[in-house]
Amino acid sequence: MRARAYRSLVVALAMSAVATSMAWAGTTSSPGPLDIQHKPKVQESVQAVYRQQNALFKAGQVILQPGISYAYSDSNALTLNGFLALGAIFLGQINVSQVQSNIETLSLQTSYAPTDNLELSLTIPYLARQSTYVSVGANSSSLQASQQNVTNKGEIGDVSAALYYQLPGSSGGDATIWNLTAKAPTGRGPYGIPVVTQAANNNLSYPQSLPTGNGVWSVSTGLSFIKPASPAILFGSLSYTYNIPRSFGNISSTTTPQPGEVAGGNSVSFGGGTAFALNRRVSLTLSMDETFIAETSIKPAGGSWQAVVGSSGNAAVLNLGMSYAESRRVTVVTNVAVGLTKDAPNIDLSVTVPTIF
Repeated sequence: MRARAYRSLVVALAMSAVATSMAWAGTTSSPGPLDIQHKPKVQESVQAVYRQQNALFKAGQVILQPGISYAYSDSNALTLNGFLALGAIFLGQINVSQVQSNIETLSLQTSYAPTDNLELSLTIPYLARQSTYVSVGANSSSLQASQQNVTNKGEIGDVSAALYYQLPGSSGGDATIWNLTAKAPTGRGPYGIPVVTQAANNNLSYPQSLPTGNGVWSVSTGLSFIKPASPAILFGSLSYTYNIPRSFGNISSTTTPQPGEVAGGNSVSFGGGTAFALNRRVSLTLSMDETFIAETSIKPAGGSWQAVVGSSGNAAVLNLGMSYAESRRVTVVTNVAVGLTKDAPNIDLSVTVPTIF
C-alpha cells in the first residue's frame, strides 16, 4: 500500500511539473506589444517606416536627411472668343495653349531629439525650375504654334522648421504625434513678377521669371497616427495650414508697380496608408494624400479685398514607396507620387537618405 501511494504521489508531481512548464511556454511564446522605441532588436525595415512617419524618437539622436526630387506637371487650355452660328459653326478666335513644368529640388533636413518624446527639425530646399509655354496664333494663323521657355537655374526655396511631440499614452508601437511647422518666405514669391507677351505671337503670355516660394509666412499644425497591425503598419495624418497676410511693394503682374496685401489661401490636408515589412531590410508603403486649398485674396493699396480667380485647388496624390535599410543608421527611401487631380503634379519622384548620428 505504501509503495502504491508513493508511486501515485510521484506521478502526480510529474504531471504537475509538465503542466507548469507548458503554461510557462505558452506565456513566453506570445510576446507583449511591440515597443519600437526601446527594443533594439526590431527589424530595420520597421524602424524605417516609423522614422518616415516621425514616430521614432531617441534622446540625443541627430538625423541628417539629404534628398532629391523631380516633379513634372502639364496643363492644357482651350479658349474660345466668338459665338456659335446655326448652333454648330463657331465664328471667332480659337486659342489652344499648353504649359509644361519641371521642378528639381535638392533638400537637406536636420533633426534632433532632445528627449524620447520630442524632435526638432530644419529643412532647407534648393529649387531649379523650367517651364515651357505653348500657344497657337503665331503670325495670326490658327495652325502655327510658338513656344517660350522660362528657366530658373536654381534658388533657395522656403525654409521650414518643425516640432514633433509624441503624446502621452503611446505604447506598444501605437503612437500619436502632434506637429507644428513654421515656413519662412525665403524663396522668391510669385507676386510682382511681370507677365509679358511674345513678340511673334500675341496669344502667348508668360512670366519673366519663376517663383521658388509662396511669398508669405505660414504655420501648420496637425496630428499623425501609426499603429502596427501585423503583418502591416497603418498610418494616417490630418493637418491645417494658415498663411499669414503680408504686404508687398508690388503685387501686380504688369510693369506698373502696385503695392498691396496678400492673404494666401489656407489649406486642409489629410492622408493615410499602410506599410509592409517584407524582410529585415525592405519595406513597402502605399498611401494617399489630399489637400484642399482655399482661394488667395489680394488687397491693392486703397482698395478692398478681392479673390484671385482660379487660385483654389484640390491636390490628391497616390504614393508608392520603398525603403531599404542599409544598416541601423542608414536608410534609402524612394517614393513615386502620381497626381489624381489636375491641381497635383502628374508625377513626383523622390529619393532621401536618412542617416542617424
